[in-house]
Amino acid sequence: MDRGLKYIAVAGDKETGKYIHFSGKHIGHIRRKYYRLRRIFMKNKNMKALKRLENKEQRIIQYWNHVISKEIVRFAQKQGASIIKIEDLKSIRSMKKIWKRSDRNINSWAFFDLEEKLTYKAQLAELEVVKVNPFKTSQECSNCGNVVKKNRRGSLYTCSCGYKKDADVNASFVISTRPSNEEKAITAT
Repeated sequence: MDRGLKYIAVAGDKETGKYIHFSGKHIGHIRRKYYRLRRIFMKNKNMKALKRLENKEQRIIQYWNHVISKEIVRFAQKQGASIIKIEDLKSIRSMKKIWKRSDRNINSWAFFDLEEKLTYKAQLAELEVVKVNPFKTSQECSNCGNVVKKNRRGSLYTCSCGYKKDADVNASFVISTRPSNEEKAITAT
């Protein structure tokens, strides 16, 4: 499963070529709306209204994380998967080479909340959730394994082998074939 800003989550099964994605467009709209309102309330020093606004925004985001995690688990079950692989995003907030608006979006999205809900729902469905290293997943071809930075141009991934796919879908296919962090530790010893 690939997580990002254009699509909050993209879950894909490389073997079948099937995938689902959850657009971040409406969530981005909600985030921008509440960001503007927070600035107004902070400027007017209306802390009571600010707290209510933050609680409402948090409830909306948690609701969408529930919906997304439920659909991903349902997709995994339909595909006959026993494992859901997700990017290990422990360092996403420390990324430096990101422009200001995107940085605000990254810092405001509840990636960890989505991960918790996904893990919880996967366990109920007797599925395992494992983390994989996300290094260069957006640059690697899920068809031939070639890693070239220029293959990704915006939202389209085009490889020299002739493979073309939405970049986020390609990344989710790459993640599905990556060994987990635990598997790497076992083979390294």
